[in-house]
Amino acid sequence: MYQDLKQRFWWSGMKKQVAEYVASCLTCQKAKVEHQKPAGLLKSLDVPQWKWDSISMDFVGALPKTQRKFDSIWVIVDRLTKSAHFIPVRTNYIVAKYAEIYIEEIVRLHGVPSSIVSDRDPKFTSHLWKELQEALGTKIRLSSAYHPQTDGQTERTIQTLEDMLRACALDDQGSWDKLLPLVEFTYNNSYHASIGMAPYEALYGRKCQTPLCWYKDGESTLVGPELVQQTTEKVRLIQERMKTAQSRQKSYADQRRRPLEFQEGDHIFLRVTPTTGVGRALKSKKLTPKFIGPYQILKRVGPVAYEIALPPNLANLHRVFHVSQLKKYMADDSHVITPDDIQLKENLSFEVPPMSIGGRSTKLLRGKEIPLVKMIWNQKTGDATWEREDQMRELYPDLFATT
Repeated sequence: MYQDLKQRFWWSGMKKQVAEYVASCLTCQKAKVEHQKPAGLLKSLDVPQWKWDSISMDFVGALPKTQRKFDSIWVIVDRLTKSAHFIPVRTNYIVAKYAEIYIEEIVRLHGVPSSIVSDRDPKFTSHLWKELQEALGTKIRLSSAYHPQTDGQTERTIQTLEDMLRACALDDQGSWDKLLPLVEFTYNNSYHASIGMAPYEALYGRKCQTPLCWYKDGESTLVGPELVQQTTEKVRLIQERMKTAQSRQKSYADQRRRPLEFQEGDHIFLRVTPTTGVGRALKSKKLTPKFIGPYQILKRVGPVAYEIALPPNLANLHRVFHVSQLKKYMADDSHVITPDDIQLKENLSFEVPPMSIGGRSTKLLRGKEIPLVKMIWNQKTGDATWEREDQMRELYPDLFATT
């Protein structure tokens, strides 16, 4: 626009005013994709002061059900030594059962931690779990909404766990729970670059005795004050290595990110993802909304998180969001703000109902014919996907009744 206008007009500050006018378009602010680095510099968690003083936890779900009816794994990691416990559980356990397992497997072995880092799984946000941790004197540190990077250590541990299980259980997927002790032993005796040693050595002060490396007779051992001194020095060494690793990771991460800050009272847009009825994300096309809002910032929560004033229809969401999920609203007196009539899920996605059926086809898979239908999700933008007809009939029977 500026290039066209400057051929006919000119005034002082013209380029800046044209840029501000274009940027303040309400439709463009909601629909246009940001072609720049993601917002929010890396903010590392504080280095723990002692072993199993601060832990993180998460779940690995959707696993094949074993003979003992286990279908998920509770992963609990010490943030200092990186040592982990992999506990087989069932998804239908009540919170009281998880509390019992926590006492038996963690508190019994390592004492009560001062803090727990986790995502916003309903088990960790339940009233019973909060009451238990409050009674034990443990502070719960939950990640901001739709930002799993907060608990990145546990997420990375889960990736390693899944790789190990996949390698061990290819032949017998129904008995992965029997392999967990061996997988946990292998993980805790694997070298970690961030601490410069294996978690077992960091936790107990010496390398693990295995059939591959027995201690020789007559080897010198440490007792009494010497053992205490060596353990303290090893913890100090781990803390220094973790700080060095965090500094290195931050410098790498910040190269691909940009700083972004807001003030209390500012108005912002919230990033969302449109999905189909079967959970598939729609491809970004034309005017498919990428943001909703604007909403007001109530206060700043930490260096890269903000509390947002959400409307009643979004009361199911936690009000604290990472800055990467926000976009600054460029106000203009001509804007007519209308409420966004959508119901967001906890992962900041919303389901887009189909408008019509655009066609039918049949796919041959392993000698079996599978009927498909072309679902038109938005007539204006052309958003359409091919879906299984039986699934769509079950989700949208009224749509098929009119065709």
